[in-house]
Amino acid sequence: MPIAGSIAGTSTFLGRGGRPTPAKVLEDLFVRKNWQRQQPVTSEHAHLRFDLKKEKVAVEIQLSDPADCYNDFLKFLLAYNLGVIEVAVEIVYDDSVKGNNLPHLSKVRRDLEVYRRIIPCPIWVIGLKPD
Repeated sequence: MPIAGSIAGTSTFLGRGGRPTPAKVLEDLFVRKNWQRQQPVTSEHAHLRFDLKKEKVAVEIQLSDPADCYNDFLKFLLAYNLGVIEVAVEIVYDDSVKGNNLPHLSKVRRDLEVYRRIIPCPIWVIGLKPD
């Protein structure tokens, strides 16, 4: 599934307070494309779950709290080191989306540059833009 193309065709309110939430809209889109929802990182770590997973790709949709991105990075790192995934995708807001304490593309990218030496897993960061 071409992830970016499918996301680009989605229209929903971005930011806090929208119903259904942007995360729910995206999850449903992925599930329609045969992605599995809430998949355990490994059978030994069943309490840790990816929002979505298909084959060796894990997706986390992080649209509420920027600090939660670090938890996502650790899940990606664990799964990558155990050979469960080959690449990860972190979906956040583009910098053009207004709001306080939202995970934005530029911050996530900066953080990943800082931590690149300790997080070898390839992580593709996608920023959602308003229509």
